[in-house]
Amino acid sequence: MKKNFSTYVAILTAIITGIGVYYQVFYRESTSLNIERSSVTLLTRPLNIEGLNVSYRFHDTIDVKNLWQTVYLIKNTGDKTILGEGFEGRNIRNSNIPLKLVGCQKLLSASISKTNSGVSLNGEKLFITQWRRGEYVEITIISEGKSFPVLKINDRDISDAEITYSVYSPEQDNKNEKIIDSFPSGIKSIMKWGAIIALLIMSIAIIAQLPKQMKGAESKGAKITSTILFVVLVLFMLMPLLWMF
Repeated sequence: MKKNFSTYVAILTAIITGIGVYYQVFYRESTSLNIERSSVTLLTRPLNIEGLNVSYRFHDTIDVKNLWQTVYLIKNTGDKTILGEGFEGRNIRNSNIPLKLVGCQKLLSASISKTNSGVSLNGEKLFITQWRRGEYVEITIISEGKSFPVLKINDRDISDAEITYSVYSPEQDNKNEKIIDSFPSGIKSIMKWGAIIALLIMSIAIIAQLPKQMKGAESKGAKITSTILFVVLVLFMLMPLLWMF
């Protein structure tokens, strides 16, 4: 039993060492932004009332028919800080990230409504100083047209970046974020696979003891009971995986 345990410990140690070497040698921090459409509101609505004629003006000078307010939240979801002008290792093409508004017939205004990052907006360009992991900027867009504009960012404007898109859903607020989700993606992946391997090795070690228990059982009922207990124990040990994925 002690010999088997020592073997399992040696295997687990080797695997953990391999994971550590991978993290030190091969792992690279990722750069990514997520663009989430938070809300879309049509501010002007036609009133089908006989004899009533309604017109809308933006800033008392621009006639509008379909006035849209669209809110986007752009968040640094990668592991790497996005650096702009004034920093060594700048990873954006210029000192700004151009924003592209697809389907926007007439842009009336674009402004930052909330932010906790070193980001400012000038026209349709985000000017970056230092944008850390988890920091965000919320942009409110007022436009005129048949439909609301779709905000896009070209991933070629940021070195080795991935741009993802999502739409806000109130159901997301009801989901409890797992502690492991607060770690960078690389460390999170290592922790998950390390836990999987450790649990599998321990499960195999438990299953390996089943034949010995079966030999020591005096009756068929005792053998069945031992088998059931071993299966339940293995399933119980594997249950933490349900909270990891």
